[in-house]
Amino acid sequence: MQEIEKIVEAVIFVSEEPVTAEEIAKKLEIEIEEVKLALEKVKQNFANRGIILEEVAEGYKFYTNPEIANFVKRFVEDKPIKLSRHLLEVLAIVAYKQPVSKREIETIRGKTSDGAIKSLLEKRLIEVVGRKKGPGRAKLYGTTKEFLIHFGLKSLKELPSFDLEEIIEEGMD
Repeated sequence: MQEIEKIVEAVIFVSEEPVTAEEIAKKLEIEIEEVKLALEKVKQNFANRGIILEEVAEGYKFYTNPEIANFVKRFVEDKPIKLSRHLLEVLAIVAYKQPVSKREIETIRGKTSDGAIKSLLEKRLIEVVGRKKGPGRAKLYGTTKEFLIHFGLKSLKELPSFDLEEIIEEGMD
């Protein structure tokens, strides 16, 4: 395996969010085409393994191969769920504003949230609860029973009250 492939693999492995080819090229100070070639080789190398490399939200991230996901769940279901700040932001928006669309989440946060939404769906903390009326019929997200269990809540009524936008703005300062 080429050195660049090893580096690309390690960078994506440690990143919680999808990493773009552009980010990798810029930080490693190498040509974008070299990064894209390395990404393709890493993707091919993992294609038939337990972990696969997927392009999501304009970046790359490792995921459990769906073919073996049921086996892996037996080992991770009882482990605590780790949530980064951006995941907590999106989760808070969903919890307090549900049902809420991706666009509404992104308007409140002021940044894209594809990766966070996908991650929260995979962690079963949010789910699609319906579709918005009108053009496009955007998906609407809400929290799950797993969310209540994870945070020790009997119902959403037990969520503490606060100004969501104010909290998010303070976090950006």
